Amino acid sequence: MAFDILEVVPHPLLQLAPGIVVHTGTVRIGRASGMVVLRSGGPPEEFGFFLPDVAPLAEGAAEPRLWAEAYLMVAVQAGTSGIYPIGVEQARAAYLPDPRGGGQRWLHLGGLAHAASGVRVGYRITEQSG
Repeated sequence: MAFDILEVVPHPLLQLAPGIVVHTGTVRIGRASGMVVLRSGGPPEEFGFFLPDVAPLAEGAAEPRLWAEAYLMVAVQAGTSGIYPIGVEQARAAYLPDPRGGGQRWLHLGGLAHAASGVRVGYRITEQSG
């Protein structure tokens, strides 16, 4: 079961050089509602979201080179006995079609998370076009 994206806070775009931009921000990953049942040592679960402050890739444009990074900022875990990893791994970025339809492709960040009670994650995507 994939995690819910509870909040995305993009930071201002950083232009490093012509054709190189860096997208950064924070995202809160967890469960929007319901009861959480923890399984000690369970596998990580998928998370993913479209960056809200990025324009779609131009029609017919080649996908730029993308480097994705995600890092744990805040995690809270209390009153547990067992092994419950907390963190993120295998961050990846790609321009993907909008699941609501249409031909445009939007910047998407995804990965795997160990976040039983929710975590705040920082992200950085470096994009090189041309």
